[in-house]
Amino acid sequence: MFTYSRTIIFVLVCSGLAACAAPAPSPDAGAEDARRADASGVTYRDGTVRIIEYSAPRVDLKGAPRLGSPAARIGIVEFSDYQCLYCRDFHRKQFMRIRQEYIDTGLVQFIHRDLPLKMHPHAVTAAVAARCARAQGRFWDMHDALFDNQGRLGADLYAKLARQLKLDEAKFSACLDDRTQSQAIARDLSVAKRLGFTGTPSFLIGTIEGDTLTVAREARGAMEFEMFARDIEKLRQPPSR
Repeated sequence: MFTYSRTIIFVLVCSGLAACAAPAPSPDAGAEDARRADASGVTYRDGTVRIIEYSAPRVDLKGAPRLGSPAARIGIVEFSDYQCLYCRDFHRKQFMRIRQEYIDTGLVQFIHRDLPLKMHPHAVTAAVAARCARAQGRFWDMHDALFDNQGRLGADLYAKLARQLKLDEAKFSACLDDRTQSQAIARDLSVAKRLGFTGTPSFLIGTIEGDTLTVAREARGAMEFEMFARDIEKLRQPPSR
């Protein structure tokens, strides 16, 4: 669930970054529709990332996997796809620095939301596997292992990883067939749709109070570490009067 208190303030376009994305709108679309698609980040022409700042939309985080201190008041929400190359690269590069400098130091919570894209045939099953590992307290271990083995996603890999993580294999296998996992993924997809996210990775950055994130920044595409650091440092500052 999420709500907006007001509308978009501005759009900032940053070049040179990329994302897994849905097809661009038809060239026959009207100029207004094209501008709307461009501003919402539906298109990723030339590998650009479109960053949109809102005035205080709020997103419900209840039930989403979180990494970091529960006391951390700054949150980064990633909408991710386990078969997306750019999501894998983000976790191998920028995420490791974010974790070392901000998550492990207790300043930031990192929140995962699923956005499996239709063009990736293994994205949904991989998301289910991660959620089933979460049921046994090993979400982030499975999450990382799925990205490390992205080229081999499928039932055989999920079973192998369950053994390596010392999960209860019978419970894990039963969970893979449990429709409630797919329903939870569908809820994440619904939130992503309302936000206008159609590509991965996509991010929300803001402040956390309980199970609610008040969004300060929305970003589409694999941003550089420095862009995350800039927003985090800004949010660490006391509010101006």
